[in-house]
Amino acid sequence: MSTPIQFLHHPSSQPCRAVHQFMLEVGIPFEEEIVDILSGANEQQDFKDKYNPTGQIPIVCDGDFVIWESASIAFFLNEKFNAPANWFGATAQQRAHIQQYLHWHSTMLRRGAGAFFYSHFAVCIWGKHDYSKEIEKGRYVLYESMGILDRWLSKTEYVCGNDISFADLQGYHEFVSHTAGEIIPEDIWQKHPNIQRWFDLLSQRPHAKTVSEIIQQIGKMRLAGELIPMTRKTSLAKGTEIIGSGNTGIPY
Repeated sequence: MSTPIQFLHHPSSQPCRAVHQFMLEVGIPFEEEIVDILSGANEQQDFKDKYNPTGQIPIVCDGDFVIWESASIAFFLNEKFNAPANWFGATAQQRAHIQQYLHWHSTMLRRGAGAFFYSHFAVCIWGKHDYSKEIEKGRYVLYESMGILDRWLSKTEYVCGNDISFADLQGYHEFVSHTAGEIIPEDIWQKHPNIQRWFDLLSQRPHAKTVSEIIQQIGKMRLAGELIPMTRKTSLAKGTEIIGSGNTGIPY
């Protein structure tokens, strides 16, 4: 009997939720381990040595094989479990479009996560400081990304065509966090009707609510002024900083 897939993740993480929903929708069997990123368990050297030198999640272990980075994880699972062709494309052109989005996502929309992180999590990690520059940077990247994505979605029902793909889950869960934290004002949503239509469509998918339950609860807590207990001292959104590397923390 083969060893079950091991899925290391945390439900507050957008990339983790994208992989989690993909596995549930496709019906991939797995055993999960919630990594305590709030205490910085994933930043410990033994964790990095064993699983991922960057200390980031999600991570999938298939026996001795370890893979990290959400898009790479989903691609591997798609290949291993022969998932329906819509998830990563049936033709060379479809596969290219999905990869095109995933590459764009990692350098654009994903960086917009800084707007959520510095609005709600930074104070829990480093205390009360002026995070306005980081929030401004996050919003700038987020809004620029929304402008591109809205035009992208003006031509097709989903990001890469008229069938859902992993690209949609990757993008959708960024907006789940922004919605939970009330990051995007109503006037910005109104400027991007195609994203709103797409977001509502994705919200009706099987398991979308299930994997998003915790981040919705976290959003309500932060909007109510409650702090999320954290003992870690490094960023949860690497690459969104104004100063600091993200791997060693920001010297506030």
